Amino acid sequence: MPFKTVALSAALTPTVISTWFSHYLNRKSLHNTPSVHISYDEGIHIMREFLVFASKQPVEDLQEFSRQWVPSPHWVRTEPASIPDTYLESAAKTLIAQLGPKGIKAVGGQEWWQWRGPAEDLRGEWIEMRNDYNERKKVGEEKYKGRNRIILYVHGGAYFFGSVDTHRYQMQRHARKLKGRVFARYASPGGLV
Repeated sequence: MPFKTVALSAALTPTVISTWFSHYLNRKSLHNTPSVHISYDEGIHIMREFLVFASKQPVEDLQEFSRQWVPSPHWVRTEPASIPDTYLESAAKTLIAQLGPKGIKAVGGQEWWQWRGPAEDLRGEWIEMRNDYNERKKVGEEKYKGRNRIILYVHGGAYFFGSVDTHRYQMQRHARKLKGRVFARYASPGGLV
C-alpha cells in the first residue's frame, strides 16, 4: 500500500479504535500512569503503529509524505525570508576558523556542507504568534528591541524526513512560550551554513 494519507489512515484506524476500547475497558489498570489520559494513550499507540507502518515503506515515500504542505493556523504568523550570500560566506569563514584543520577533516572537508545547488538561496521562515507580532508593531521596533527574543531552530535528522511544515506546530509552541520569534530553515530544517 503506498505511503499516502488515505493508506496511513486505513493502517491506523484499527489502532485508534482498539486503543479507545482498551482504554475504557482497562481503565483501572491505567490508574497512576500517564496512559490514564486517553489523548496520551491514543498518541503513544498511534505513534508506535505509524513507526511500524513507516518501517515497511521506502525511504523516498516517507520523505515525500513528510514534505507535504501543512497550513499554518490563523493565530500564527509566518514570513518567508532569504539569507543573503554575504552572511553565508561570513558564517562559513567563522565556522572553518572555529573547526580548524582537524575539525574540517573530521566533517569531511570545507565545501560539501556549503553547497545548496545551482542558484539556490538559503531560505527560511519566521514563525511567531500573531498577537505577539501585533504587539511588537504597536509598540514599535525601536522600543521592542530589548525584548526581542529569537530562537534559531536547527533541526537535525540529516535531511531524512520532515520540513518546516511538519515541525511548525512544535516551533509555534516555542514561540508562544517565549513570546518571541522562531527562525527555521526550509525546505527541510537542517544545518544553516
